[in-house]
Amino acid sequence: MLPMMRNQTLKSWRSAEQWLLGSMVLALAMAAFIWLVLGPAPAAPAYLTAVVLLIASLLASLIMMLRVGTTRRQMEAVLHGRARAEQHAIEALRYSEAQWKEVFEHNPVMYFMVDAAGTVLSVNTFGAAQLGYSVSELLGQSVLKVFPAEEQRAAQSNVAICLENIGQTHSWEIRKVRKDGSALWVRENAKAVRRVDNQLIVLIACEDITERKDAENALRQSEMYQAEAQRLSHTGSFGRRVGSGEIIWSEETFRIFGFDKAPSVQLAAVMQRIHPDDRARVQRTIDRASIDEKDFELGYRLLMPDGSVKHVHATAHTVADASSGIEFVGAVTDVTARKQAEVELHEAQTNLAHVTRVTALGEMAASIAHEVNQPLAAVVTNAAACLRWLDREPANLKEARGTLRSIINDGNRAGEVIQRVRALVNKTTDRKALHINEVVNEVMSLVHHELFSHRVALRLDLAPALPPVLADRIQLQQVILNLVVNGIEAMQQVKDRPRELVIRTLQDETSQVLVTVSDVGVGVAAENADRLFDAFFTTKSSGMGMGLSICRSIVDAHGGRLSASGNTGPGATFQFTLPLHREDST
Repeated sequence: MLPMMRNQTLKSWRSAEQWLLGSMVLALAMAAFIWLVLGPAPAAPAYLTAVVLLIASLLASLIMMLRVGTTRRQMEAVLHGRARAEQHAIEALRYSEAQWKEVFEHNPVMYFMVDAAGTVLSVNTFGAAQLGYSVSELLGQSVLKVFPAEEQRAAQSNVAICLENIGQTHSWEIRKVRKDGSALWVRENAKAVRRVDNQLIVLIACEDITERKDAENALRQSEMYQAEAQRLSHTGSFGRRVGSGEIIWSEETFRIFGFDKAPSVQLAAVMQRIHPDDRARVQRTIDRASIDEKDFELGYRLLMPDGSVKHVHATAHTVADASSGIEFVGAVTDVTARKQAEVELHEAQTNLAHVTRVTALGEMAASIAHEVNQPLAAVVTNAAACLRWLDREPANLKEARGTLRSIINDGNRAGEVIQRVRALVNKTTDRKALHINEVVNEVMSLVHHELFSHRVALRLDLAPALPPVLADRIQLQQVILNLVVNGIEAMQQVKDRPRELVIRTLQDETSQVLVTVSDVGVGVAAENADRLFDAFFTTKSSGMGMGLSICRSIVDAHGGRLSASGNTGPGATFQFTLPLHREDST
């Protein structure tokens, strides 16, 4: 169009030049004609006037022709410049159009243009390929074709919202379906605009967010699993920024402390929930960990609004936050049920130990009676002898005094036996520094008759000058007594060899006191070595194992270890260790 206009303009200027040139030729022809008709040098005024007019016309035509030529050349230069600029603009426009077409077709964003009815007017190659289609397969089709049935109503509603708000951008997340039936999540940004032909269209840009959605779903599921695991284990997590004092809790932590869920809590509110007796200790621990930038672990109690008490255990690890500050990340566990179970277990163990001691005393009633009868019989005999010495004339006071001293010693022996029996029945525990050899000898005085009645030879190999141990005398007596009774029972069926029980004490290589009780009975099977100490476990052949569970509990409570093993020859050996008593531990 523009080149045609330029050509017409140039033609018009050439026609003007030709007209001026024709006018000059006509004027010259008229001058020649006048010259020929009138002759040379006429004097008539009309002649002069005609000549002047002709000459003026020629000059005016010449001047106009020159100006028209100059103007035409300038016009041509201007038009040629415009032509070149227009050509450059057209080439730039074509290049820009190619670039935008490249962007539209291959930009990793799905572009759709749909009309008010939802028919696809345009779609880029990338968008069609992402859905498994070619561009031709989507053009002229309903845009609902790329949505699953359950999302089509939402898609229609979104397009309607855009048409109601022309020029406004709207965003939403929705699922689409590929040609092969697989689904993908997209984020759509859409705007309704009016074309030059007054047609309403909706421009839609779709971003594939399937990976993000999958990650969000995985995170949501992980958080759900974590919350459920924390609820089942009564363990909550927390984070504390030392600089700001802000504390972040998990849902289970809020439940443990009895607080309503909030974005964060302050340390002051937490400290108010801690039991007053534990508050200062907890504050010192937190302050020291914050200053030293070290991990911490502690247990404390919570005083709940209803007056109940919870036992919790917290552990925290230090990490550096984004601002190079210190942050504690840790966990807090509600151990109330465990604490209650420990108390109940301790009470049950105490009661069981009491029953076991009483049962053991019942089994050794004959031995105890024998031990008591011996000093009592001696008292009676010595008293009769004392009377005889006093009845003599004169009375033999020297012998009578000796007899009375024997009566006193026998009475003390009987009192010691009764005292040990009463202590064995008593439930109370009292740990003191004591010598293990003394405890062994005290138990031997109780089982002497039992050993004799079962024809068991006792051999004591007690290391002298052993360091003391910190223990409860009565509980250690029970352990040794149970081990001896088990050894006696293990040898009941032995007929082909002497029955011998060996008790040794020594200090082992770990600087602990070691006590061993060895028999020559039926022995211990390797698979039963650990099970012997389980509650209610006994061997079929001899009943070995009765009372061993409570023995292990007692030894463990003293910081020692109880174990059993088979001998190289016949029989088994039970041994336990106890840590040495140190003055700084009292």
